Amino acid sequence: MPDDTKSYDTLIVGGGPAGISAALHLAFHQRKVIVFDRATSPMNFYTNPVHNYPGVKPLTVGVSILRKMKAEVREVGATIATGDVIGVEGDCPEFEVHVKPATDGKMGTTIKTKTLVFATGVARKHPRVNGDWRRWLPFAGKHRISYYCPDCEAPLTIGKDIVVVNAGTAHSAVHVARQIQPFAKRVRIFMTEDAYFPFTIEHRKMLEESKFEWSSGLIERVVVDKPGEKQQLVTTSGEVFECNHFFVAFVAVPRNELAVKIGVEVDKRGNIITDHRGKTNVEGVWAAGDVRPITQSIAMAVGTGNYAGIMINQFLFQPNAPESERDHPNIRTLPKSPSPRAP
Repeated sequence: MPDDTKSYDTLIVGGGPAGISAALHLAFHQRKVIVFDRATSPMNFYTNPVHNYPGVKPLTVGVSILRKMKAEVREVGATIATGDVIGVEGDCPEFEVHVKPATDGKMGTTIKTKTLVFATGVARKHPRVNGDWRRWLPFAGKHRISYYCPDCEAPLTIGKDIVVVNAGTAHSAVHVARQIQPFAKRVRIFMTEDAYFPFTIEHRKMLEESKFEWSSGLIERVVVDKPGEKQQLVTTSGEVFECNHFFVAFVAVPRNELAVKIGVEVDKRGNIITDHRGKTNVEGVWAAGDVRPITQSIAMAVGTGNYAGIMINQFLFQPNAPESERDHPNIRTLPKSPSPRAP
């Protein structure tokens, strides 16, 4: 349980790979760290193999990787608590963070912390099945039934028959299909007519120009006979799309609400804006992982989390030092690029 009688050095909102990585570095450096985890990170449910994160074989299933990460961070002294952070007040180094416990009936608590990390990730908008996106969740990133990230998973489609199931726009569907095309035997696009963006004439034109096979309609049900081998998308009009895997072109919405409320700047997509160190415009506040405008992969999330942890540790040593001194001394002492020579 969190200790709400003392101030923490760092409170991290989000227990995915980015948040855990930041906690690991800080706890290793003897900082008092607490992570609040709602357990909603995709890694909590991801049972597909992970091939582009080094050093984990034969531990290649997403849920197992995250479980091991959490065990390691606890070993070095960080606290991981289950709860929903619902508000932040105050300023660095005296933030007050209000937390709602996961168990109904228990009183909420207020935690004091010197610094904050938002590692809140993104909310994925899944395809709707019979009008309800929750009916897709049994297939979301599970047992090779569906894939989500072409950067991470396109090579897993070698020689396979793929249906790209779109939950957003034709642009996202075509982008995913193009990423898969060099690997897959066959790629088709299914445009869901109850997607999160309207299916327009411009979208139809883009699909026709893409040269991919495509269709549109509403999903009535998903049938999985053999995961990753024989599975079907059945529409309300009776069409059946049989394939080896689904590949979801989803909508990602940054979970930025808490950060925005305390004045953290975001870009037009809602991603938190940081400097190269992961620091936001609000003193004492960092961001890491998918809530920043980065490619969504475990390695990227872990890297940004680790960098945030390093920078926070240095900040805690010298909170009043100029920003120019935050970088590694070798970087600070590099000569400036020479001015272009006159012709």
